Amino acid sequence: MSEPVITLKGACPEKNGAKPAGCVSSLTREQFEKLTNALQPPERGPVPPEMRRKFAAQYAKLLAMADAAREIGLENDPKVQEIFNVVRNQVLAEALNQHYMEEYAHPTDQQIEDYYKANEKKYHEVTLQRIIIPMAQNGPDKPKMTDEEQKAWADKIRTRWTAGEDPAKLEKESMDHVGMTTTSPDVNVGARRPGSLPEAHEGVFDLKPNDISQVFSDASAFYIYKVVSERQVPLSEVKTQISQTLQRQMYNDKIQAIQAAVTPQLNDAYFGPEPPATLTPGIIRPGNRPGPGGPPTGAAAPPPPAQNAGSSPK
Repeated sequence: MSEPVITLKGACPEKNGAKPAGCVSSLTREQFEKLTNALQPPERGPVPPEMRRKFAAQYAKLLAMADAAREIGLENDPKVQEIFNVVRNQVLAEALNQHYMEEYAHPTDQQIEDYYKANEKKYHEVTLQRIIIPMAQNGPDKPKMTDEEQKAWADKIRTRWTAGEDPAKLEKESMDHVGMTTTSPDVNVGARRPGSLPEAHEGVFDLKPNDISQVFSDASAFYIYKVVSERQVPLSEVKTQISQTLQRQMYNDKIQAIQAAVTPQLNDAYFGPEPPATLTPGIIRPGNRPGPGGPPTGAAAPPPPAQNAGSSPK
C-alpha cells in the first residue's frame, strides 16, 4: 500500500525562475485508492483496472496544471474563488444525497411487512383487456363526426363486447371506422396494479372478473376495459419492490424536509416569470406504465460530480 503508483517528475515550485533539477513527487497506492474510493459511489463497485490507469494519467495532468495555476496566483483570483464556492456546495450536496441514500438503503423486514399491510390494495392485481377507440380523423373527403356521434360509437362497441364479440375484431373495426390505417393496439394489456393506469381509469380495479368497464375518454381516444382475472399478490413476490419503494420514500421524505425548511424567492423583475408546465395528450397504449425501481421522485437530484483540483504531493 505504501508503494508509489503515480510518480511526477519535475513537480516542484520554481525557484529563481526554474524548477530544481531531479525534483520528484509521488502518490502511493493507499493515497490513490483513498482518492478513487471517495470519487466512486459504493454501489458501482471498485474502479475497473483500465479506468484506474486512465484516471491516473488524467489526474497527473490535472495536478500539473493545478500547480502551474497556483504558481501564477490563480488560486486567489476572485472569479476562481467564486467557482470554488459553487463546486464546494455541489460536493457537499452530493455527499448529503449519498449519505441518506446509504442510510435508508436497507429497510427492516418489519418495515416492509407494515408497509404491505397498510397498502394491501396496491397489490390487488388484475389481468386486463382493453379496446382503444381513437377520436375520428376528420378530413375533406369524409363527413365530420360530432362528439356525440363518436361517444355513441364507443358505447355501441362496449355493448357488443358485453354481448360476447371478439375484442380484437372490435378494435380493428374501431380503427377502420375512424380512418386509421396503423396497426391496431393489442387488446391484451396483461397484469396491472393500482397506480399503473391513468388516474381517471382507476375504477377498473373495483371490477370483478368478466366485468366490462364504462367508457373512459381523453382528448385522444375512448377506452374500454375488461377484467379477465384477479389475485392478491403475496408479500414474498413484492418484498424487493416494497424495499425499493421504502428506500425512495424515506430518502424523499428526508430531502423534502430539508428543502422545505428554506423557501427560495426569486425576483421576477430580474429572472422573469416561471414558465407554465405543459402536457401533450396521447393515446395510452399497452406497456406504457411505470415500473418499480426507478429513480427517486420528488427529491432533489444529486448534483453532477465535481472534479477536485488537488495539489501534488510533496
